[in-house]
Amino acid sequence: MATRFTHSARIDAPVETIFRSLGDEAFWHDRLAAVGTTEDTLDAFEVTDEAITVTTTQHIPDEDIPDIARKVLPGRLVVVRTNVISGFDGERFVGAATADAAGGIGRIEGGSEAVSRDGLAEESVSGKVKVSVPLLGGKLEKLVVDHLQRLFVSEYEQLNRWVATR
Repeated sequence: MATRFTHSARIDAPVETIFRSLGDEAFWHDRLAAVGTTEDTLDAFEVTDEAITVTTTQHIPDEDIPDIARKVLPGRLVVVRTNVISGFDGERFVGAATADAAGGIGRIEGGSEAVSRDGLAEESVSGKVKVSVPLLGGKLEKLVVDHLQRLFVSEYEQLNRWVATR
C-alpha cells in the first residue's frame, strides 16, 4: 500500500510566466544548482507544442537520509525524476511526474495543476509514494513524504526567485 501526499503553493507570478519558466532549459539548470547537489544532472529536456518533458537525476546526500533508510539502501540514493507539463490554456496547466529510486527500492507518482488566482499562480500537487522494503515500507514512505514536503518548499522558493527576475 502506498502513502499519499499533497502540497500547495502560491507563486508570486502569473501562470504564463511560470509555464514559460518551466519551458526554459536554463531554469532547470538553476533549479538543480539551487536545490540539488553538484552531482545532479539534467538528462533530457524537450519542448513540443503539446508538452514540456524534463528528466533529471538527483543524488540525495547521505546526511538527508535517516539512519533507518540508510540501512536498507543498496548504496547511494539516486533518484531519476521525469516531469511532463502540458495543457497550458492561458489560465492553467497540468503536470505529471514520476521519481524512481535506483535499485527499484521506491517510486513516487504524482500530478499537479497550476491555476491563475487573482493574477498569480497557485499550484496543487498530489501523489503517492511506494517503498518496496518488507516490514519497513510504510515507515520509509512516511519519511519520503516528509522529505518531499521540504523539497517542495525549496523548489517553490527557487521558482519564486527565478520568476522575480523575469
